[in-house]
Amino acid sequence: MNSNGTTYRTWIMSQTVQGTKPRQLNQDQMRIELPTATGEINFYPYESDQEIVELRVTRATDGDSTFFLHFVLDDDLPHAQELFSQFADALAEQGEQQLTHILLTCTSALTTTLFASMMNQVAETLNLGYDFTALPVDQALKVGGQYAAVMIAPQAAYRRRELASAHPNALVFEVPGKIFGAFDAPGAIRLLMHAFRELDAPGDEAQLKAIRDLSDDCRVLVITLFSLNDAARLGYRLYDKGIIKTEGAVRKSRLDYNDVGDLVQMLSLGEVDMSTLDAIAIAVPGVTCRGMVDLPSMGINQFDLGLALAERFGLPAFVDNNCNAAAVGCYVSQDEVENLVFYRHAFGHPAGGFGTVIGGQILKGRLNLAGEPHYLNGLFALNQPLEEAVWNEEGLHRMATCVCSSAIALISPNALYVAVDTVDDADEFRAELAAVFGETYVPPIHIVSDYVERVYLGTLAMALQKLRNPRWHGDGHGHAGPKFDRTKWRMEWDRIHQK
Repeated sequence: MNSNGTTYRTWIMSQTVQGTKPRQLNQDQMRIELPTATGEINFYPYESDQEIVELRVTRATDGDSTFFLHFVLDDDLPHAQELFSQFADALAEQGEQQLTHILLTCTSALTTTLFASMMNQVAETLNLGYDFTALPVDQALKVGGQYAAVMIAPQAAYRRRELASAHPNALVFEVPGKIFGAFDAPGAIRLLMHAFRELDAPGDEAQLKAIRDLSDDCRVLVITLFSLNDAARLGYRLYDKGIIKTEGAVRKSRLDYNDVGDLVQMLSLGEVDMSTLDAIAIAVPGVTCRGMVDLPSMGINQFDLGLALAERFGLPAFVDNNCNAAAVGCYVSQDEVENLVFYRHAFGHPAGGFGTVIGGQILKGRLNLAGEPHYLNGLFALNQPLEEAVWNEEGLHRMATCVCSSAIALISPNALYVAVDTVDDADEFRAELAAVFGETYVPPIHIVSDYVERVYLGTLAMALQKLRNPRWHGDGHGHAGPKFDRTKWRMEWDRIHQK
């Protein structure tokens, strides 16, 4: 520690957030604890006598990190103080949050009223910041959108679509019968927190298949980046011979691919031994090709994420699209078919995405553009503006039907995997498609409820495939082959996008 480190620590200990001062755990760790969030300040040694400072805010309701920042502490102390001020503002914002309102609904709300009361007692005891209200379904369909989640009793699960349409900004899901029937309030709250984290546990079939087929003698750090409606989610897992050794996730206020490198840097300081890794594998939104990412709608143009990570950490860095990864994740989770299509579209997102596996290989197309159906949005007869269609059941369902019909007509896969917020009954959706194609030509349809899990599995599978293939190591970075001319590829990309 140098003199700047001592000065900065002393200054931090003099600060307050909502009347609360930091508590010093040891020389390198401080903590500010508010009822609804915790702020952590951590110092790590870095290059000679310098240090890296980590600032993190963790929300009490679901354990997610809502603010995550690290920087090298240098001579610019005013800048370091400004970054702490941003951290303090983020912590105060969480501390001032109102209760998170959750709606429980059933056909009559008699049993859910008691259940809601029990869940409120648990939430109050654990200081989780949740407020549970019970209403019958018919009334739940008429109330406003003040609820962050709608939990449906098994008896009313058949009305999930109506509830999802009435509460487009809420997380809408069924409470399993074994939890609801036993009035297991702690179990229901754990289910809610798990759903908020968007980390669905893998099904037995997927887990067994992954362990069997993704068990190469390799250690791969898999990172997933998702764009949410009002934020971004950055998750990570360390796989060792196909087994998860550590995992976690943080939320950011915006989508920024630079956060991937920052996350890896922080993990390298303790949680992950980088010297034992065989590769870093990343799944992101946008068109990906040879480590580069293009997502103009978010202001990201031809960002060379693979090269940046490979040069920074000296490891192969593989970058793939989220939906392509999910398609491969579906493929490695089954043994029945060699050709399949995966399609994903969530409420509020301007476009869905799909991935296609043909003969066991992901289909990426020229410049890896395959699987970007948002270019078709203008061709759909939605009978309403696109920005409205993606927020209601009718519009989103119409888009799903059009995209899946296109996939069947152009590819005719042996299976169709669907992760769309308005599609929860495979037989009903198949009947809709059969009205267009007839029963013969509509493939088996599988509803994917564990989208994030499939992305993790697919990202790992594609990384292992590349590690087995020597051509991926040709440029010393592990994300481009020996004959790949990056300059020529950029020129081709520019020429096409300028048309």
